[in-house]
Amino acid sequence: MKNLLASIISILFLTFLVSPAQAQFDIGNKIKNKVNQKIDQKIDKGIDDAVDGKKKAGGNKTGKADAAEAGGDESATTEAGKMKAWSKFDFVPGDKVIFSDNLAGEELGEFPSRWDLNDGNAEVASFGGENVINLVRSNTSIKPLMKKAQWLPETFTVEMDLFFDDDNPNVAYYIYFVDDNSNYKQEIQGDFWDGIEIRANQARFKSFGSESEELAAQDIKNKWRHVSIAFNKRSMKVYLDNQRLVNIPNVTGKPTGMRIEIDKRIEANTMVKNVLIAEGGKKLYDQVMTDGKIVTYGIKFDVNQATIRPESTGTLAGIAKLMNEQPTLNFTVEGHTDSDGDEKANQKLSQQRAEAVKTYLVEQGIKADRLEAKGMGETKPIDKNSTPEAKANNRRVEFVKR
Repeated sequence: MKNLLASIISILFLTFLVSPAQAQFDIGNKIKNKVNQKIDQKIDKGIDDAVDGKKKAGGNKTGKADAAEAGGDESATTEAGKMKAWSKFDFVPGDKVIFSDNLAGEELGEFPSRWDLNDGNAEVASFGGENVINLVRSNTSIKPLMKKAQWLPETFTVEMDLFFDDDNPNVAYYIYFVDDNSNYKQEIQGDFWDGIEIRANQARFKSFGSESEELAAQDIKNKWRHVSIAFNKRSMKVYLDNQRLVNIPNVTGKPTGMRIEIDKRIEANTMVKNVLIAEGGKKLYDQVMTDGKIVTYGIKFDVNQATIRPESTGTLAGIAKLMNEQPTLNFTVEGHTDSDGDEKANQKLSQQRAEAVKTYLVEQGIKADRLEAKGMGETKPIDKNSTPEAKANNRRVEFVKR
C-alpha cells in the first residue's frame, strides 16, 4: 500500500512538473466556459416571460382524459417536473423537412437504406422496442443519402437522439457539416473542417462550448440524449437535452452536408435514432401575417400517443409569447397525420393531440376561448406521402388564424 501511494504521489508530481502549460490551458478553458454559461443565462432570462409565472395551479398535464379514451395504458399526461426542466429550451425546428429517418420498415442487421457509409460499420438494430442505427466500431462515419451535393440551406435545424452507456470520457459523437473529408474546401466550408463534439454531459465546437453541471448530476447509465442544432447563415447554437451549450454568433464557412462519426476507445453501445433535418423559415408572426397560419414540426408526441414530449417546449413557448404579445390573435389548433395506419385511428389521435396542445397553452396563461382544437387526421396532406420526408412534412401541428 505504501509503495502504491508513493507511486501515485510521484506521478502527480511529474505531471505538474512537466505540464504546467497544459494545466494553465485547462484552467483557462474552464474560466472561459463559466463566462459563456453566465452570458447564456442572461440570454435565457428573456425567454422566461413566455413560460414562467403564467401557469395555473393544475401543473403541466395534457390530455389525460383523451389518452384514456384511446384505450392505451399510458396517460397523455406530460410529467410536470420534466416539462418544467425544459422550460428555458428555446430551440424551434425549421418549417420544411428535408431529411427524416425514423428507420420504419428497415431490416434488422442490414445497413440503413437511407444512409451512406464513409468508413467503419453500421447496422439497423432493435433497442427498447425501436429501430436504431448501431455504430458498431470506432471511427464509423455515416451520412444521409442525398441526391445532390451541398444540399444544406443557409438556415436549417438538425435533431437526433444519441445513446450513452455511461458518462465515459472515452466515448464521443461528432456531427460534421461536410459530408466527407474529401469534399472539404477551405474557401467554402471554412471552420467546418471541425465537427461538433457531443459527450454525455457536454457539447463543443472548436474552442466554444461547455459541460453542463445539471446534466452531469444526472444518472447517465443507458441514457438517450436529445441533440438540437440551429444554424442561421453564420450563427450556430447547439443544445444537449434542455441545455444550450454552444452559442456562436459568427462561424466562418458554409455548411454543405452532414455526417455523424463515433470515437470510442472502449466497448460501448453507440446508437443514433430520430434524425430530422429541416430548412429554417419565417418568424412566427411573419407566418401568420403572410400565410394566415403557423405550420410547425416542433411539437412532438410519444409514438401513437397524445403525450407532448419535453423538447416541444421551445415551440410552445414561442406560440404562447406570440399570443401574449398579440391579444387579438386567436387560433384553431389543427392536428395532422400522414397516411400510414388506420384512417379512423389517425383522425382520433390527431384530435387528441390538438386537445393536448390547447390544454398546455391554456395552462401557460392563454385564455381557452382563444383556442379551438381540431383533429384533421390524414385529410389535408401538404405533400404526397411517398417519401419519409413527405410523410414527416404531413405530420404537423398548424395554428390557423381565426
